[in-house]
Amino acid sequence: MERAKKLPKTIKLFKFARKEASLHGDFKIAAMPRISEIARNTEDRVKVDLSFYLENDKTPCIKGIINTNIILDCQRCLEAFPVALKVNFNLAFVRYEDQAEGLDSSFEVYIIGEEEDLDSIDLITDEILLSIPMAPSHDFDCSLKLNKEEISEEIRKNPFDVLKNIKMTDFGKE
Repeated sequence: MERAKKLPKTIKLFKFARKEASLHGDFKIAAMPRISEIARNTEDRVKVDLSFYLENDKTPCIKGIINTNIILDCQRCLEAFPVALKVNFNLAFVRYEDQAEGLDSSFEVYIIGEEEDLDSIDLITDEILLSIPMAPSHDFDCSLKLNKEEISEEIRKNPFDVLKNIKMTDFGKE
């Protein structure tokens, strides 16, 4: 087993799995384009620890932990919504779908085809996006606060007042 090293830009999947490498990384949210589009705190950091190994002596796997705090927009009130993430994952990489049949259900299976290299940022970004809420919102009632006077004024208006201005004739008969 290899000592923990700095996570490179490109992951050599089979090489790292054969060596049972442990890698760590520390990235700015700004370095992850798909995350920085939705996060308010792009200068904060994402900490990543990855351990590589071979399952059944042939399937490269990654066991990992991602720690970060992301500030998103609440989908109800559009105010800041902080999300503390600790993402644990266990990934298995196969070339063909048939190879995944012998794996334990604890694995999230990725079909990579003939690719042996993965982009570190893309892998981490995918796992973060899968773990954040689809429609982030506060637990409390944070709906847009309307002025009570405006609401009561609207209620008092009769929607049929417009009809008073229409002159009635004998339904088309003169």
